[in-house]
Amino acid sequence: MIRTVEGNILDTTKDIICHQVNCKGVMGAGLAKQIKSKYPNVYKDYKRLCDDEKIKNSKNGLLGATQFVDVSKSKTVANLFAQDNYGVKSRQTDYEAMELCLKSLKHVVSDDYSKYKDCSIAIPHGIGCGLAGGDWRIVGRMIDDILGDCDVTLYKLK
Repeated sequence: MIRTVEGNILDTTKDIICHQVNCKGVMGAGLAKQIKSKYPNVYKDYKRLCDDEKIKNSKNGLLGATQFVDVSKSKTVANLFAQDNYGVKSRQTDYEAMELCLKSLKHVVSDDYSKYKDCSIAIPHGIGCGLAGGDWRIVGRMIDDILGDCDVTLYKLK
């Protein structure tokens, strides 16, 4: 079930906080910058992954991947690699990559052998549609289609 609430996603009681990241190792704006500040270990793990030469030189790199970083016993941040680069001059959100990220998220909260089975999910309303320039009609529909039967809360910043 997907519901929308007003509030700061960083204050959520949900198990997994999702946000979109680029593949360049930069958390310089938006929610990513706030997560970097609140959870420095998330940035450290993200940066290490982005700087990995084997990954950088692989065919697909990180685009479409999802990285889960535990920040406490009951809280995890999911870095959704749904944009290769960053900037506001053109759309950075890659819809195919976003779909892969959401499917990965669905898998980890649905799989019987996953430590994240049945975890609740917090997603910023408009993910990938602010600074990254995506279309919420497209991304919102993807979230509904892929995660519709999961415990998802979309957070609209007041």
